[in-house]
Amino acid sequence: MCGPYVAICAARLAPEGASAPIRFLVRLLFNAGRMITYVAIGWIAGSMGQIALFALPPGLSGAVAIVAGLLAGIFALVLMGVLKDPTRMLSRAGLDVLIRGGLLRAFKAPGLIAPVLLGSLQGAFPCAMVYAAASRAATAGNAARGAVTMLVFGLGTIPAIFALTTLPAAMVQRLHTRRWAGIPLLAISVLLLLRGLAAFGLVAHTWLW
Repeated sequence: MCGPYVAICAARLAPEGASAPIRFLVRLLFNAGRMITYVAIGWIAGSMGQIALFALPPGLSGAVAIVAGLLAGIFALVLMGVLKDPTRMLSRAGLDVLIRGGLLRAFKAPGLIAPVLLGSLQGAFPCAMVYAAASRAATAGNAARGAVTMLVFGLGTIPAIFALTTLPAAMVQRLHTRRWAGIPLLAISVLLLLRGLAAFGLVAHTWLW
């Protein structure tokens, strides 16, 4: 999730000389900004999924879960290093340039507003992990549930963000955090595919899907 970007922001906003409470507060505000963006993404993904469910003929609702499962699987394999990252196309299209432009302005924001703005921008960066979670949010059924799905995803990433901003960079690289993150996302992909197949009557429904 743009680990170097997170580390840079934390270093710039909470320098080594800052007290522990200030550094902790900055990290909390940074993550609050991320949650705001993730909830917005979940709201949009849930809305699009709901529209797709209404637009599809009865009996084809499982197609939404299958498409979401395929997308989640692709992004999981990207994180695991099996596939090339397709989100780089968005970077080439200039999306990252637009966000980095906002980054420079956010650094100049007064006081504790800056970490919230920077966290919001970090959540908007093209990221395979975020897009995989958004694929799951699209199957939530409506906008509110999609937003809750992304909120839960975001809360689950907070420990990793705290680690990225506190552990030495060499240690983070040795842990191969991106590859490990691909494993649970791959499991989500399988569950979504099974849910879609169950909707078509190709496999039995269970409490897992």
